[in-house]
Amino acid sequence: MTTTEAARQREEFLARLDAAMREVPHGVATEIRAGIVEELNGLDAAATAARIAQLGDPAVIAAEAQAATHDTLVAAELKAPVTGTKGFAIAAALTLSFGGILVPAIGWVVGAVLVGASSLWKTGEKLAAIVVPLAAIATVIVFGLGAWVAAPGVTATDEGSGFVAPEANNPLLPTAYDVVWTGIFGLGFLLIPASGLWLLWRLRRR
Repeated sequence: MTTTEAARQREEFLARLDAAMREVPHGVATEIRAGIVEELNGLDAAATAARIAQLGDPAVIAAEAQAATHDTLVAAELKAPVTGTKGFAIAAALTLSFGGILVPAIGWVVGAVLVGASSLWKTGEKLAAIVVPLAAIATVIVFGLGAWVAAPGVTATDEGSGFVAPEANNPLLPTAYDVVWTGIFGLGFLLIPASGLWLLWRLRRR
């Protein structure tokens, strides 16, 4: 009976502790819970009740754990180099996304340099964010110019004069030139901001 009562007290306390520590980082909460379980195991009902009373309110335990975790993160942030901070990474990703809009070309280059300097992303993530938009724009340029150069010239001959003149382009149809520039600007305003926002998304748990 004593063992059953001790188990009941232990489980009730742990359930309250789990509920209180929902906002505590998983690793910290797991470590605290494991330590308390180890302390309570093997105790009889009286000893279990006494130890639970010493441990105190689970809400207080959770609050203290949350505060300690916050202090640890702040200390780590202060010790880290500037390029290893989350603030630097956020600024780098936003510059990559919108720097080229504010300062054409140069703003994007600055953003790419900042992203490359940050230590919070993996090398593959940095390359994907920087290279993929450039590769897409380069592909549009190559195929657009290729289509422009390869397009057969349509001519009309003035009978009797031997003069051959290019036929006027239909103003309602886009030329290869239009396609190239539309593709460049379209991809630039779509993929480049998206690449920086993707980096911010990858940053959410770091």
